[in-house]
Amino acid sequence: MRFPHFTIASVVTLLFVSQPVQSASTTAAEWYSDCAAYIGVLTGTGDGDDLEITYCMGQTLGIVSGLETGSRIGALSMASLLALLLNLDRDSVFQIFNEVSPEELLGFCKPTNATGSQLISIVADYLRRHPDKAELPATAVFFEALQEAYPCASDPQNAGPQEPADAEQN
Repeated sequence: MRFPHFTIASVVTLLFVSQPVQSASTTAAEWYSDCAAYIGVLTGTGDGDDLEITYCMGQTLGIVSGLETGSRIGALSMASLLALLLNLDRDSVFQIFNEVSPEELLGFCKPTNATGSQLISIVADYLRRHPDKAELPATAVFFEALQEAYPCASDPQNAGPQEPADAEQN
């Protein structure tokens, strides 16, 4: 008896082709829904199991890490493009690039001791105050919420990284 030969790639392709297409970007409302149980724990209004908490924490830290890494890569790409297009001295461009902190490139200066629970609380509070932003990509809402909570010292209106007044201390 002969069986058709399936490669791993063909099996994976069949699995993905048969699945409904999902949006490439998680909305802030979807993030909030995924984190609702943990947000309830943080606010004292509910409880969550370890799996829900772990998933929310992983998703949140992944988004923040992606923002931090993406800003650095984006700025480096822009510096490279400007050096090429404007025929600038590459060493000078990259020297200037290296003088700007990754936080200043991103536009928020999160304290090194900020916890995942604090980040979740900050974004959840931001969404409660701005329900009109629920259908935006979660990354955009995280970006706005963290810029508001953790402005950098280079912003003349702010004194630098600070603990938000209403952040949970978990």
